[in-house]
Amino acid sequence: MQSSRNSPEPLQTDRQGHMVGPSSGASFLLRVQKKLAEQASHFSLDSSIFTFGDLPLPECDRSFFILPPQNKAKQLLERYFEFTVATHRYLHRGTMEAWLDELYETGGKMWAEGARSRTALLFMIFAQTQIYTPGEEEQDSGSSAHFFHAAEHQLSEEKGELRLSSVQARLCQCFYLLSQSRINHCWSLFGTLSHLLLALGVHRKGSIRRGLDSLPSTDLVEFECRKRTFWCAYNLDTYLSAILGRPRAFHDEDINQEYPACVGDSDLDLGIVLPSPERPLPEMAAPIAHIKISRIMARILREFYGLKTPSTQDRIELAKKFTLELEMWHEDMGLLLGDNGIHTSLLLPLFQRQRNVLNLAYWHAQLLVHRPFLLSNFASLSNYGTAQTRSKKNEAFRKNVEQCLEAATNITKAVEELEERKQLYRAFWFTYYFAFCAIVVLYVHTIQQRTSSTPESSYLPHFDRASRCQATLSRNAREGSLVYRYGLVLDELRREVLRNNPTLQYRITTDRDGLPALSSDSGLGGDFLGSAGLEGSGGLGPVSGVEGLDLTVQLESLSDETSPVGSIAQMTSWGQFDSLVRKPEMIGGSLID
Repeated sequence: MQSSRNSPEPLQTDRQGHMVGPSSGASFLLRVQKKLAEQASHFSLDSSIFTFGDLPLPECDRSFFILPPQNKAKQLLERYFEFTVATHRYLHRGTMEAWLDELYETGGKMWAEGARSRTALLFMIFAQTQIYTPGEEEQDSGSSAHFFHAAEHQLSEEKGELRLSSVQARLCQCFYLLSQSRINHCWSLFGTLSHLLLALGVHRKGSIRRGLDSLPSTDLVEFECRKRTFWCAYNLDTYLSAILGRPRAFHDEDINQEYPACVGDSDLDLGIVLPSPERPLPEMAAPIAHIKISRIMARILREFYGLKTPSTQDRIELAKKFTLELEMWHEDMGLLLGDNGIHTSLLLPLFQRQRNVLNLAYWHAQLLVHRPFLLSNFASLSNYGTAQTRSKKNEAFRKNVEQCLEAATNITKAVEELEERKQLYRAFWFTYYFAFCAIVVLYVHTIQQRTSSTPESSYLPHFDRASRCQATLSRNAREGSLVYRYGLVLDELRREVLRNNPTLQYRITTDRDGLPALSSDSGLGGDFLGSAGLEGSGGLGPVSGVEGLDLTVQLESLSDETSPVGSIAQMTSWGQFDSLVRKPEMIGGSLID
């Protein structure tokens, strides 16, 4: 296939009809927009407004369902608790096992009280686990989708009072939808879910506070599962807000719920709510750790990426504050994160997964803190690394950029290690989301450095690392999925890196390091775009209609604090890239108006 770098660029125009040549900084954004619009029209013409842009699920008869063999169902349930859910553990294993026995004893009908929601929850466990099962996740997704549709049918027939199991089934649906590139469907469903949780009052401390030791074990399990369910939903809410750039459903000032007890399900069965010293790593330690870092992340999003853009000095102070919070979190969770010297391969699969998820969440939170400094430097590339470093303020910028690059590098290394160990599943939506954030950071840094006096040896490793990770993601991308569509964005961004950089072009042309070649219709890697909603953070923003200028040249004359709204520095932000993928048909005007 002919490389897109050697083929002539088609004529492109902005909304005013002015030509935008291939040397314009707007051209690569327009190419992305065109490709993503084609993808959206191919998959979404007949979809609901609540799911537009999502990869469709296989259709089936929702009212007809045959239970899998009971031994198969038990295997799926076991896999769910021992691998599928690493840190989002809101279900109680003993309860689910009892419900599974009841499901088969009654021929799939279960007993009257809450039967439909409990049946739906079991079906969703089957659906979610199937895509985390070796061998099965590579097969057609029809089987897991059949479980999903069966669960949805059960929930649509619910009547009577609201139950916790109903909320849990919908929360399980949200996680499943994300793994199936149904992010808009997930967002719509989560709106209902969040309202149901608030109606149940699980965001507030329960009336059962004292005398927990005297509670029957069944009440204790219910009490803990309420807390677990809320905090898992809180965690998901934070990441959906980051990915989509939309306000969160839960607000910290309205929440006083306690964290779940740091004990395993078997301890709850015995009425134990305090961790045993003989078990330094209870299965709930990692979920609680993830909740804590999610709360830090929620504050980072509010302070850095809210409507009110912090000044440069405020940004520096906020970075110090959140860096310290993250370091303290990391120190407290050292045993979980690998600071005890125990190699990950020596851990049980569940604890391996938990360690990977927590480390990725930690590095991604660092990325959110330090990335605005990298993007701010994009507004004055010719001075980066020279005059800027003479001032104390710019020394702080330099340090934050270094920490950003370190976090991005750590993420890409982790993803490659998962691939090498054959532990990278297509359903790992968190992992792909974090990887995309990291790759874009490394590419943007390389674009910056190509116009500076920095030696090539200082930034080529970042480009190589990003390229290898992008290739890893591309091997796990299904056509039309979010991984694939974000790969189109990464493809064009990588082309922008290579443009006007003879050294990198030579490396790719000769394939010296086995790096992937670029083509006009390739979808190299990528996935959930890094945190959206970062407009106003001094980043790359929609490019105004200036013809014949390179993106880097356009940005050199702009200040991160004085650029008016709608300028290049404001509009080519991370949120703009995310908007391209979510709703490409809406971006034409904002790109180059």
